Amino acid sequence: MRGRLRMLAVMAALIAAGLSGAGTAAALDLRDLPKTPGPVPCPSKGPGFVRLPGSGGCIRISGRVTAGADLGAGHGVAAAAPAVAGRLAIDNRADTDLGEVRTYLRIGTGRR
Repeated sequence: MRGRLRMLAVMAALIAAGLSGAGTAAALDLRDLPKTPGPVPCPSKGPGFVRLPGSGGCIRISGRVTAGADLGAGHGVAAAAPAVAGRLAIDNRADTDLGEVRTYLRIGTGRR
Protein backbone atom coordinates (compact mmCIF):
# COMPACT_ATOMS: atom_id res chain seq x y z
CA MET A 1 0.00 0.00 0.00
CA ARG A 2 2.83 2.35 0.89
CA GLY A 3 4.55 1.68 -2.45
CA ARG A 4 1.38 2.56 -4.36
CA LEU A 5 1.05 5.89 -2.56
CA ARG A 6 4.67 6.72 -3.32
CA MET A 7 4.15 5.83 -7.00
CA LEU A 8 1.00 8.00 -7.18
CA ALA A 9 2.87 10.92 -5.58
CA VAL A 10 5.71 10.61 -8.11
CA MET A 11 3.23 10.46 -11.01
CA ALA A 12 1.37 13.53 -9.73
CA ALA A 13 4.65 15.45 -9.40
CA LEU A 14 5.66 14.53 -12.95
CA ILE A 15 2.28 15.62 -14.35
CA ALA A 16 2.43 18.92 -12.46
CA ALA A 17 5.97 19.58 -13.68
CA GLY A 18 4.97 18.81 -17.26
CA LEU A 19 1.95 21.10 -17.15
CA SER A 20 3.80 24.02 -15.57
CA GLY A 21 6.70 23.82 -18.03
CA ALA A 22 4.58 23.46 -21.13
CA GLY A 23 4.86 27.14 -22.11
CA THR A 24 3.56 28.28 -25.46
CA ALA A 25 3.22 26.00 -28.43
CA ALA A 26 4.51 26.90 -31.89
CA ALA A 27 2.53 26.07 -35.01
CA LEU A 28 4.06 23.55 -37.41
CA ASP A 29 3.70 24.05 -41.14
CA LEU A 30 3.43 20.62 -42.76
CA ARG A 31 4.51 21.98 -46.14
CA ASP A 32 8.00 22.69 -44.74
CA LEU A 33 8.64 19.06 -43.75
CA PRO A 34 10.83 16.92 -46.05
CA LYS A 35 8.99 14.60 -48.41
CA THR A 36 9.61 10.90 -47.90
CA PRO A 37 8.89 8.44 -50.69
CA GLY A 38 6.14 5.91 -50.18
CA PRO A 39 6.56 2.15 -50.37
CA VAL A 40 7.80 0.80 -53.70
CA PRO A 41 5.83 -2.29 -54.85
CA CYS A 42 7.55 -5.56 -55.83
CA PRO A 43 5.27 -7.04 -58.51
CA SER A 44 7.78 -9.84 -59.25
CA LYS A 45 7.27 -11.32 -55.74
CA GLY A 46 3.47 -11.24 -55.80
CA PRO A 47 0.60 -9.01 -54.69
CA GLY A 48 1.10 -6.99 -51.52
CA PHE A 49 4.91 -7.08 -51.47
CA VAL A 50 6.86 -3.83 -51.02
CA ARG A 51 10.61 -3.24 -51.28
CA LEU A 52 12.55 -2.75 -48.05
CA PRO A 53 14.41 0.59 -48.11
CA GLY A 54 18.15 0.15 -48.64
CA SER A 55 18.00 -3.51 -49.63
CA GLY A 56 16.94 -5.79 -52.44
CA GLY A 57 14.45 -7.68 -50.27
CA CYS A 58 10.67 -7.45 -50.43
CA ILE A 59 8.25 -7.90 -47.52
CA ARG A 60 4.53 -8.49 -47.09
CA ILE A 61 2.76 -8.13 -43.74
CA SER A 62 -0.73 -9.54 -43.43
CA GLY A 63 -3.09 -10.85 -40.80
CA ARG A 64 -6.61 -11.17 -39.57
CA VAL A 65 -8.67 -10.76 -36.42
CA THR A 66 -11.95 -12.47 -35.57
CA ALA A 67 -14.13 -11.66 -32.59
CA GLY A 68 -17.37 -12.98 -31.18
CA ALA A 69 -19.09 -14.10 -28.01
CA ASP A 70 -19.30 -17.57 -26.45
CA LEU A 71 -22.86 -17.69 -25.11
CA GLY A 72 -22.47 -21.04 -23.37
CA ALA A 73 -19.62 -19.96 -21.11
CA GLY A 74 -21.59 -19.92 -17.85
CA HIS A 75 -22.28 -23.72 -17.54
CA GLY A 76 -25.91 -23.37 -16.59
CA VAL A 77 -25.79 -19.67 -15.83
CA ALA A 78 -26.63 -17.14 -18.52
CA ALA A 79 -23.24 -15.63 -19.33
CA ALA A 80 -21.26 -14.53 -22.33
CA ALA A 81 -17.49 -14.69 -22.69
CA PRO A 82 -15.63 -12.81 -25.40
CA ALA A 83 -13.93 -14.97 -28.01
CA VAL A 84 -11.09 -13.30 -29.91
CA ALA A 85 -8.59 -14.88 -32.28
CA GLY A 86 -5.98 -13.32 -34.51
CA ARG A 87 -3.05 -14.06 -36.78
CA LEU A 88 -0.06 -12.05 -38.03
CA ALA A 89 2.04 -13.20 -40.99
CA ILE A 90 5.35 -11.71 -42.20
CA ASP A 91 6.72 -12.94 -45.54
CA ASN A 92 10.19 -11.73 -46.56
CA ARG A 93 11.82 -12.63 -49.90
CA ALA A 94 15.28 -11.71 -51.21
CA ASP A 95 17.24 -12.70 -54.31
CA THR A 96 20.73 -14.13 -53.67
CA ASP A 97 23.43 -15.83 -55.75
CA LEU A 98 21.91 -19.20 -54.84
CA GLY A 99 18.36 -18.15 -55.76
CA GLU A 100 15.46 -16.68 -53.86
CA VAL A 101 15.58 -16.92 -50.05
CA ARG A 102 12.25 -16.78 -48.25
CA THR A 103 11.65 -16.12 -44.55
CA TYR A 104 8.12 -16.70 -43.32
CA LEU A 105 6.82 -16.07 -39.80
CA ARG A 106 3.24 -16.64 -38.66
CA ILE A 107 2.03 -15.97 -35.15
CA GLY A 108 -1.53 -16.85 -34.27
CA THR A 109 -4.01 -17.45 -31.51
CA GLY A 110 -7.25 -19.33 -31.51
CA ARG A 111 -8.30 -22.50 -33.29
CA ARG A 112 -8.60 -21.14 -36.83
